[in-house]
Amino acid sequence: MFSLKTVALSTLVLSNIKTSEKFIMSEKSQSLEEAIATTAKIGNRLPQNIPEWMQKMEISPADIIIESTKIGNKSSNNKTDVLIRFSKSKSLKISVKLGNAGYYGNWYGHERFIKEFGSKIFNKLTLKTSLWANDWANSPNARLFVGVSISFGERTGNTFIPFLDIFDDIEDMKKIVCGVGEEDNAANCLYVSNEKPKSIEDLVERLSPLNLETVKQLSEKITVIFRPVNPFQEASNRGKNVYTKFQPHQPLSEITDVTNIKDLIKLGKFTEVFPNRLNHNHILDTLQADYKIRIPLRPNPTRQWQFYSESKT
Repeated sequence: MFSLKTVALSTLVLSNIKTSEKFIMSEKSQSLEEAIATTAKIGNRLPQNIPEWMQKMEISPADIIIESTKIGNKSSNNKTDVLIRFSKSKSLKISVKLGNAGYYGNWYGHERFIKEFGSKIFNKLTLKTSLWANDWANSPNARLFVGVSISFGERTGNTFIPFLDIFDDIEDMKKIVCGVGEEDNAANCLYVSNEKPKSIEDLVERLSPLNLETVKQLSEKITVIFRPVNPFQEASNRGKNVYTKFQPHQPLSEITDVTNIKDLIKLGKFTEVFPNRLNHNHILDTLQADYKIRIPLRPNPTRQWQFYSESKT
């Protein structure tokens, strides 16, 4: 029988490993974006021979580069990672992906989801997420979770559903891959590789257009990914919005520690949520304050309790 101290220690080790992997991945991605921006040197020209798709986007051969900027980390809504402006042509707005990066829309929050897809699809998603969560809670592979966040991308196993089970058509996927509108934050081409470009010619050769045909090809891979956040292991992800929440049947008579999903699911079920920015911390705090169900996280004297109003907004 493991003690809570042993569980806490093991989850701390796992959390540190995952955090380290994410940091390395982020470093590689940032380095690749920087290399692409640096390759497109201001004052240099595009090659004389450029792909037909670029010309259709009103980009001229041999046009002069007047700006090359890494902008991906300036906003969570940016699909463009590197922005290249030209003297006469329209801009190249490049979405950069490492060869093994499977995410195209990471940690979608409620406000962004409603803005891009509307309430009807949100309601469909929270229903499907709740059905999945109640099934997953009884899976032998499930670990403790009180809510499920979502992302969009490639996934195998049992923690996803097909994109078109929720969304109406490929145009919705285009919003996830490219962004919305014609502004600089909406990408118009894709760079997928672990290798940095060696020259402007090499960069142009590696780019592919983000048109409807490309998105259709990606649609065979991109799914709705369910992310049941383990509160012991994923402290930084507990602030992400959820699309289902654990709802107890009734308050307990006394404070009770729960450390696994089997014990938790006996006390209630996962239910739909409103688009009110509810996150995992809100659920954890409400479970303890209102239902006397305590998830014994590592002590954190700086952490503030978070509650939410059970309303639609």
